[in-house]
Amino acid sequence: MSVWPQSAAVSSAALLPWLGRLATLVMLGLLAWLGATIFWSLSAPEAPRPAIAQETDPQRVVQAISNRHLFGVAPVGNAPGATSSFADIKLIGAIAAQTSGKPAFAILSVEGKPSQVIREGEEVAPGITLQRVMPRQIELLRGGQSQLLTLPERGKP
Repeated sequence: MSVWPQSAAVSSAALLPWLGRLATLVMLGLLAWLGATIFWSLSAPEAPRPAIAQETDPQRVVQAISNRHLFGVAPVGNAPGATSSFADIKLIGAIAAQTSGKPAFAILSVEGKPSQVIREGEEVAPGITLQRVMPRQIELLRGGQSQLLTLPERGKP
C-alpha cells in the first residue's frame, strides 16, 4: 500500500484521513509553540532596570528642592541696600537634621531676593547667623539677640 494515493482522480473519501492527520499535526505544532512561549515568558530572567542617578550632596539636594518652589515663591519687596533685620527675612522651608551631627538647612528669602539655601551655622545676612533649624521653625542670632521664625500655615501668606 502506498503512502499517497496514485490515481489522478483523488476522491474526497481518500483525502479525508490525510486532512485529519494534517490538522492534528498543525494543532500539535501550535500547542507546542504556545507551551514554549508560556514557559519562556515565565522562566526567563527579568530584564535589568536602568540605574537611577541619585544626588548625594545635601547642599545640592536642598538647592534642587528650593528650585522647585515646593514651599511657594517668596514675595518681592524692600529696596536693595537696606540693612537687614529679622523682619526682612522670610522662612520658606526648613529641613531639620534627623540625627545629631547631620546637616540641617533652611530655605530663606532675604530682603525679597530669590530664596537661598542656608546651612545651620552659616551667615544669612551680614551679622545674622542661622543658629538652629527645627522642623517648623528656625532660630536666628544677631548681636547676641535671638529670634525664632516659624513657617506660615499652609494656604496663608
